[in-house]
Amino acid sequence: MDGEPDGSLWFASLQGESRVFMMKVRPVHVRVSRYQRIEVYDSDYYGRVLALNGEIQLASHFNAYIHESMVHPALLTHPNPKKVLIIGGGDGGSTTETLKHGVENVTVVEIDEEVVNVAREFLPEVSSGFSDPRVRLVFDDGRRFLEECRERFDVIINDMSDPVGPAKSVFTEEFFRLVYEHLEEDGLFATHVESPDTCEEFFYRLIATLKSVFPLVRPYRVWTPPYAEYWGRVVASKLYDPLTLNVRELDERIRRRGVELRWLTPELYFSLFNSLSRDILERMGSEWKT
Repeated sequence: MDGEPDGSLWFASLQGESRVFMMKVRPVHVRVSRYQRIEVYDSDYYGRVLALNGEIQLASHFNAYIHESMVHPALLTHPNPKKVLIIGGGDGGSTTETLKHGVENVTVVEIDEEVVNVAREFLPEVSSGFSDPRVRLVFDDGRRFLEECRERFDVIINDMSDPVGPAKSVFTEEFFRLVYEHLEEDGLFATHVESPDTCEEFFYRLIATLKSVFPLVRPYRVWTPPYAEYWGRVVASKLYDPLTLNVRELDERIRRRGVELRWLTPELYFSLFNSLSRDILERMGSEWKT
């Protein structure tokens, strides 16, 4: 990062080996936890920015792009979600969105308590869901939690950072089988799968791995301005298919549950699942090592 006369900096985020994305920011807070470096910046265009180990996780002006696309496709697919588990999600965005569905309880398993503390202090609107009495916060490794847990959930959301360090263990076949075992018979799983454009091998291998565990896997991608690229997501399901709903049914579920959305519409919901281009679909059809 290089400084400017007004005290602002240029924050650089690597996009693979040959590209870099930069934004002009003003430092707000830096903290080093047991697990990672946690940074908060302000940006005129992106709003308040949260970065972990130099990787942008969230920008407040585009929070809806990130968390509405992460949470609502799976929760809208389920006809009556009551118990939800979020693995990761220390910024609180997924929790806040999940609570909009009138669920009975949400368990959030985040390994780094300092991320939650920073989000509560510097991103109060995003993290407001943490204050809801239906939310149980557990500070633990997500994989270890599932290995010891005896509960089952209607929806499990994997809202982890990039698959390095502590997050690496939750992007494996063994972990996905743990997730499958902890879902109800009609349960759904949502996770990010990096970018099909810049993290190709990871995206395709992860889709193949999920297909070896779940009977139904629906990938989609979302243009995400703070990441400067399309970001891959997946809904993996034991029973319900996100594409069997129609616009009228989705609109009815949104209205009946009183879900307030800033970004997602019923029409956009289907556009997400139809956003994979021909070359991506062809590569998904190839054999990939799981």
